[in-house]
Amino acid sequence: MARMIADPWFRCQALSIAAVHTSDRRARDRAISDAFAAANELNEPNRVVTVSAWPVKALALTGDDKQVEREVTRLLGLISREASPVRRADALRYLFGAVSVSTVAIARRVVNEFAGACVAPLASGKRNGKGESHLEECLPAIAQIDRELAAGLLLELSPARSERTARAIEVKQHIPIATLLWWPNFDA
Repeated sequence: MARMIADPWFRCQALSIAAVHTSDRRARDRAISDAFAAANELNEPNRVVTVSAWPVKALALTGDDKQVEREVTRLLGLISREASPVRRADALRYLFGAVSVSTVAIARRVVNEFAGACVAPLASGKRNGKGESHLEECLPAIAQIDRELAAGLLLELSPARSERTARAIEVKQHIPIATLLWWPNFDA
């Protein structure tokens, strides 16, 4: 049924959800492959990367770290062509959530790109307020992956956000990363 969904965005999500909920390995692998194919039908890099977070997370949940690594490499290359730091940060936020159930090494690659997009200024030279919001939300998880990076990123936030986020990092330091970054969500 998921394969019959006309819109590639929703088809990708539905196939990924189906993959997570099947015990048949061949059916799961085919659904994940078809989900990536659906995502690739979209035209904009940020949309491809954002919706690809669903099959990436499905792959990560299977423990296929080699395939996750290949897809992350492909998606990071694709999103690097996105000129808007806001769009890059939005897409990478979802990809970060997807790889939060994978290895720390894979998550660190995504975190570094995500952080760069969040602190990059807008084309106008103004601060990236959306990026700051994403950092505030994700820094407790980033701190579990790379404490030094998190400390440096706190300095990029406005004083009020930095103080609030530093408190959140301490309060949430023992919460599993996959709980902090629950997206993409497979509860259907």
